[in-house]
Amino acid sequence: MDEIEAFLNASAINYGHYHPSFNAAPAQNLPVAYKNEEEECVIESMNWGFIGWQPKAGERPFSIINTRDDKIPDKPMWYKAVSSRRCIVPISGFYEWKGPKGKKTPYYIYSASGPMLGLAGIYSNISPYEDRPIKTYSIITTSPNSMMKDIHNRMPAILHPTEFDDWLNPDVNNASLLLDLIRPYPDDALTFHEVGRAVGNVRNDNPELIEAV
Repeated sequence: MDEIEAFLNASAINYGHYHPSFNAAPAQNLPVAYKNEEEECVIESMNWGFIGWQPKAGERPFSIINTRDDKIPDKPMWYKAVSSRRCIVPISGFYEWKGPKGKKTPYYIYSASGPMLGLAGIYSNISPYEDRPIKTYSIITTSPNSMMKDIHNRMPAILHPTEFDDWLNPDVNNASLLLDLIRPYPDDALTFHEVGRAVGNVRNDNPELIEAV
């Protein structure tokens, strides 16, 4: 958490116990940064899966893992969230699969120059749990850069550290201007290698998952 706090220049941590994950998955609670009402950058536990509307009693909430940047201007729910509820998801890297169905090969993609990347995201105050409050979030995706294009047709929207403050700044509320920060990350800023297929099972969670095969 100290490394994440320094990377995001956060002033407060509201997380509790944390241990690194090498195979983070949707519906898990993970550290995410946002600006609170005092305009402090806070790292808080959020549930991966944005809930845009309150489900009816007894209904399972509909959660959205990824949000396409090209859909945001056409959807009021996305547009409103980008205007007022933005977050940054700190990661060491991410996995992507390439190849035909049944024969896909996993790759680990990560920063070519530093220990972490900051993904642009949006969050909601609606909790997936009936008995406790927790925010939910979604990662924004964009068109792939040249390196990623050979692996997948989308990639996470990665922010440069110099853009963190602008993305989180609550005084900036024009979604159209904010979406200018969403673009394919430079090719030379990322690197990747093939990893083992064990990453395909979320129950596997150990450092060996990110090692090159």
